[in-house]
Amino acid sequence: MRFLLLLSILFGLLQLQAQTITISGVAENQPNKLVRVIAFADQFSMLEKTIASVKTDNNGDFTLTAKIKQTQLALLALDLKKAEILLEPNGNYNLKILNDTSGKGKSIYEQNPLMFEFIDNNELNSHLQQFNVMYNTFLIKNFNAIYRSRSSSIIYKFRIEVDSVFSTYSNSYFNYSVKYKIASLELASRRLNENKLIEEYFVNNEIFYNNIEYSSLFKEVFNNYFFSGSSGIDYAKLIETTNYSVNFKKIDELISVGNPLLASDERLRELIGIVGLAKLYNTKEFNRDNIIKLLRQVERNSKFAEHGEIAGNYIIKLQKLSYGSMAPDFELTDQNGKTVKLNDLQGKFTLLSFMEGDCKICISHISLLDELRQMFKGKLQNVSFVSGGNKSAISVFMEERDYDWPVLVVEDLLLLEAYDVKVFPTYILINPDGSIAMATTPMPDENLAAYINGLMKKWETRKVQSE
Repeated sequence: MRFLLLLSILFGLLQLQAQTITISGVAENQPNKLVRVIAFADQFSMLEKTIASVKTDNNGDFTLTAKIKQTQLALLALDLKKAEILLEPNGNYNLKILNDTSGKGKSIYEQNPLMFEFIDNNELNSHLQQFNVMYNTFLIKNFNAIYRSRSSSIIYKFRIEVDSVFSTYSNSYFNYSVKYKIASLELASRRLNENKLIEEYFVNNEIFYNNIEYSSLFKEVFNNYFFSGSSGIDYAKLIETTNYSVNFKKIDELISVGNPLLASDERLRELIGIVGLAKLYNTKEFNRDNIIKLLRQVERNSKFAEHGEIAGNYIIKLQKLSYGSMAPDFELTDQNGKTVKLNDLQGKFTLLSFMEGDCKICISHISLLDELRQMFKGKLQNVSFVSGGNKSAISVFMEERDYDWPVLVVEDLLLLEAYDVKVFPTYILINPDGSIAMATTPMPDENLAAYINGLMKKWETRKVQSE
């Protein structure tokens, strides 16, 4: 008996070891493009981490390998365009990335996601795609019936139909994906109220940390849980505890006492606390610094390894480009051949403007940027980043008008991703120490001067307080 138990433990450990995946294929008519596999550090924070990258060759062909521990949702990226893909340990994926030119000249918001198709059939991806088509068709066809009725019969019939269609396919990731995606219909239809759904699907049930449909339903239920009547938490008490407590156990007590359903499930409560605190981070009444301290406690002290990782990932994601976080570093060459680094800009506030060479709005803003620089009398300096299009157009426009500040050509598109640039122009204000003051700012013709003035006063106040 002990021998069988030992074998079981060893098998489990082997399953959790990272195993290689291979992705190969062709990007149609797209040579010398950056192909990446971006994993999510966890399926709750959705913090992105690139785990493999390669450039397509002159024919658009590529092959890359990466290591993963378990089946998980990831992203396949070509330059900055991305698409979801499910990856399984030891998986081999052969695919074709389609050349979609419909978004040329448009912002990232207006572009289609990356489109690709499998050359060789991949069972898990194809079955989930088939289920998602069924799900979306059902939802569109029965939208009114689902949202206006508490009847379970229509959802029950859909579940029976799904079971019938996929009766010969057995995969645990697929089965749980179906289960929790259909459960979201029960929440939408109000067949189960929030507490009933929590009792049926979450309390004292296994947490499927790597399943995106589980985490999606979890966040649908618990993202705003602290604000809901189901939590039983007094809002004033929540503010007091979050802003002034230095112990995560106080948050756990609020959750446990507020809803007796959760009293017996410590693991579930802690995950609710992590997700709930992350949601509070961008809510006005709550102190961001203290929320990070509470999450840091979980990261360091949780007895559940998954929760330590999730809390740590939320800390990274929440603080990215937030006030006081260090701006992503860069080292680029300006129009005069001089190297400009982030460190070179310290000592003054810096307004970073991300532009595209063919962007008429970008060019029209340049004179407004010069007015801002003059308005703040040496306290503000401008730096422009130019990507794509006719990159020299902006430099020529500035030279003709004697505007003199660095214009840096961006060849590495990952710098745009680091600064979360999705549309041109985008403006980001940097503090004198190289940290973020505001990302992203309003446009220069949208009262940007008032924001800059306020942030300068905030900087001076904090400087005085720290002395």
